[in-house]
Amino acid sequence: MSQIKLPIIAAIAFGISYLFTPATIPLCKKVGAIDIPDGGRKINTVPIPRLGGLGFFLSCLLVLFPFIGESGTVAALLAGGAIIVAGGVADDVFSISPTAKLFVQAAAAFVTMVFIEMPTEFSFFGVFRIPLGGFFGFCFVLLRLIFTVNAVNFSDGLDGLASGLSATALFALFLYGMANLNTVPAVSALVLGSAVLGFLPYNKYHAKVFMGDSGSQFLGLAIAILSLGNAPGGNFTLESSLFLAVPTIDTTLSVIRRIVKRKSPFIADKGHLHHILLKAGVPHPLAVNLLVAASAVIALFTLLIAL
Repeated sequence: MSQIKLPIIAAIAFGISYLFTPATIPLCKKVGAIDIPDGGRKINTVPIPRLGGLGFFLSCLLVLFPFIGESGTVAALLAGGAIIVAGGVADDVFSISPTAKLFVQAAAAFVTMVFIEMPTEFSFFGVFRIPLGGFFGFCFVLLRLIFTVNAVNFSDGLDGLASGLSATALFALFLYGMANLNTVPAVSALVLGSAVLGFLPYNKYHAKVFMGDSGSQFLGLAIAILSLGNAPGGNFTLESSLFLAVPTIDTTLSVIRRIVKRKSPFIADKGHLHHILLKAGVPHPLAVNLLVAASAVIALFTLLIAL
């Protein structure tokens, strides 16, 4: 993987996603994967196909599969990704229960942990280091994977929001990994980030297609995988969570809010940051731009401090 030309591989990933995403629209209509407006929490006012995430998953699969034997990171990304995409497709078509979704997420996380090299410690800007051995390390990584899956999934509430936030995080992970000489996770982040950009023209305001749970959960899992082992020495640096700062903060507040109200953390509501902006009268496209810009600024400052 170290011998490849980065602009070429990025262009290929972008092109596959850009060309394949429109093909998901007739597929959605055929299998019934359509997001129907509910007059409540959902923002869309017309039915929208919701399997668009298959475009960037296919791009990632085709571009990275030749390197699957080189690194556990790539194997984890594709094997765990295949499981969570399959579960997401089931949800996009049949609307499975929150419990079933959590089971699929846990299964994908377990498979991921078979392939990745488990970090032995985590740190925060090098200020402190905490060992991650044994059962504690296992639980930490498992929860980290599942949390990030749901963070991106919860952020998928406005046209272009989850894709914009994810692309920002992935390109930050690319720069971070390259600076730390962790080529495989860095190039994998570049591939997926480029594929997400290929999807974005169809997902921006007045979206023609949504990424669906299959796409948002895959992005969350991928970002979590690429955050693990992306630091010097292959360990986990907590600052890499700041590349996905807005969804991380939003999901943490959402979980706390729902628990305080004695509701399931997985039951959707209209208390997310993007809902608050819309209620305050911020136009839909501006709300997306503000949240993505905030995430990009935090990611940039994190890179400047960490590198």
